[in-house]
Amino acid sequence: MSSLEAVTALVPFLRARHGPAVPGDLLAADLIADPDRLAAEIAATAGGRQSDDPQVLASLWWQAYSYRIAGTTLAAWVVAGSAPDPAAAAGGGVGVSRARPSSLVVGPDAADLADLDTLAGRLFGGHLDPLAESLRARHPIGRRLVWGNAAASIASCLGAVACADGAAPNLGEHIDAATATLPHGMAGLGTWVEPHRRYRRTTCCLWWKTAAANGALCEDCSLRGERSDRAARAGERHLAARRWGLGAQPPAEGQR
Repeated sequence: MSSLEAVTALVPFLRARHGPAVPGDLLAADLIADPDRLAAEIAATAGGRQSDDPQVLASLWWQAYSYRIAGTTLAAWVVAGSAPDPAAAAGGGVGVSRARPSSLVVGPDAADLADLDTLAGRLFGGHLDPLAESLRARHPIGRRLVWGNAAASIASCLGAVACADGAAPNLGEHIDAATATLPHGMAGLGTWVEPHRRYRRTTCCLWWKTAAANGALCEDCSLRGERSDRAARAGERHLAARRWGLGAQPPAEGQR
């Protein structure tokens, strides 16, 4: 069983495909090379996201993209001890469904990487870092929000594998090792309220501004405590699957 198969067997909504791109896939190399193409892809999510705010759309697109690319990749390493090369040059990208990134796409020749520092270098320096600059070239979104979204997406995926039925008892140690490699001060952009289960971020992804949110806040939102918990929680579990693109059934607590 490959590392991607192992993580999907444990958490089915961490979908991944290893092979050539198919029509509709978004490859990182193309989006890095063409900020206007990336901006057009983000603008096309307006209907699905129920927002016409470019900053909101950029934030949510990036969050979903980071969830699939960084979250699934690091979850595979946590579960199996290796993960396919996520670099843009190795064919990394995402499949798209319902106006958002919905699955990890790994190039057909991407090698499996067991060394965590090498994997993190390929994931960030070889993929997310240049893509973030392409994103910011056309959207008013700050670096703190960019990396706060990425940190929260990764925590969500790692929390999902830690909480899954059948998870190995030592996954917490692997999760701590993976998060320790994260660059851009991401360790300071959120914290585990309950280790490897409930995460609280220090930035807001802006999802609450969409019509789909109906004013609700994400479970890990930095704005919690500033608004009534009763109002903030209204409809959250019903809407969680629509936010993250996880299918018809909302994920369990801490497993978006």
